[in-house]
Amino acid sequence: MASNLSTIKKAGLGRPPLAPQSMTVDIDRALSQLNTAFNPLHQDFALDFHVQGAKNGYVYLSIALPEEMTRFFVQLLESMHGFFRCMDIKARAAVAVRKAADPFAIMEAEERHEAFKEKVCSVFDAFRGQGMESKQAISRTNEALKAENCPWATYETIVGILRSSGRFRKLRRSRD
Repeated sequence: MASNLSTIKKAGLGRPPLAPQSMTVDIDRALSQLNTAFNPLHQDFALDFHVQGAKNGYVYLSIALPEEMTRFFVQLLESMHGFFRCMDIKARAAVAVRKAADPFAIMEAEERHEAFKEKVCSVFDAFRGQGMESKQAISRTNEALKAENCPWATYETIVGILRSSGRFRKLRRSRD
């Protein structure tokens, strides 16, 4: 900015335009008196702002800042972003802790998991009962569960459930 001002003076283009009288702000006073300087309803409000309606319940907010306040305003926005991000993380963690401590939520999740395991095994057994090979029955089981919009329907998950349930163990033949 300093180089632009010196260029203007050297070129003899006259004085650069000054900020409007209403925009001159004592930064120290503004920062020490946050309740008045940044309260748009107070008569000593230090900033010029404009609110304009947009569609879908949104508004355009324009803030005219004195040049000296730009850095402080950006720092304020950055700190607020960090603050709200931290609060969001803390809120999500609190919800997770609350759910983890809720015995009914744990029991409900375990019931859903067991019901999914049973469904995978029953669908797989039905395809195997039709004479399909294991790999083809796994693929068809996966397709059937995806058709029902099951969120856990992946090939790896289905193979893991079938393996843990013992569906891939070969029957040992007793020796006579």
